[in-house]
Amino acid sequence: MATEDLTDFTIVDHTRDPAFYRRFLDEGNALPVIRESKVLLLDALRLVPGGRALDVGCGLGDDVFELAERVHGGEAVGVDLSEGMIEEARRRVRPGLSASFQVADVRALPFADGAFDAVRTERLLMHVPEVTRALAEMVRVTRPGGRIAAFDVDWDGFFIDNPDRETTRAVVRSFSDHIKNGWIGRQLPRLFAENGLTEVSVAPRVLFVPFPFFELLVGGHLTRLAEGGAITRRSLDDWSASLAEAHAAGRFCAGITAFIVAGSRAQSDEAERR
Repeated sequence: MATEDLTDFTIVDHTRDPAFYRRFLDEGNALPVIRESKVLLLDALRLVPGGRALDVGCGLGDDVFELAERVHGGEAVGVDLSEGMIEEARRRVRPGLSASFQVADVRALPFADGAFDAVRTERLLMHVPEVTRALAEMVRVTRPGGRIAAFDVDWDGFFIDNPDRETTRAVVRSFSDHIKNGWIGRQLPRLFAENGLTEVSVAPRVLFVPFPFFELLVGGHLTRLAEGGAITRRSLDDWSASLAEAHAAGRFCAGITAFIVAGSRAQSDEAERR
């Protein structure tokens, strides 16, 4: 099992093993269901050549490269709170792509009002304090008529097939409650509407998680639960052993419920008169 607790992704640069988070992102982004969801998220932005697009919480930068491909002749920008992630993203830039990266906090984006035609964020808002402020900033830097799209998880919808229902419920609830915004998936449609976005669309997704990635996802959290005494180590060991046995028998089943929500920034009164 992993040792880093992924319920707090805002302290990547200050953990014992920052490289673990890079590995986690790479392996997660390689999952077919995540790749499919990324395409839906991109399509929702309605990108055109020559445009400007922003990825908030860009991590290792792979999605910024996809943005750059779609706005060919324009500009794609990625921001992340982690200096380590930004350094790695810059290292991965492919020749010929108009992609740039900088360290920035989503709650105070260093861009002018209406600077971008489209803004995306993926699996970030669950970790952000003051999520309403963060979304307001994303709206602010989007031009009137521009698009905003978010892909995030509802952690109370984390399903795990294990015969020990009580331990399963305790693990799911504690994991969701340790995420800063564990219910962000179900909240996104309302938050988009409250921020004045129009044409809001909602695409629910069920993301099945293979066992090796599941271990990366929950390992550190299970260690914290055992050390803190919230669940007995014996119960967690038996629970984990049951899942490993199910995996060996080809019957492991676990996954998460996610939402892709997109909308348009309302046209200004001046723009509508034109």
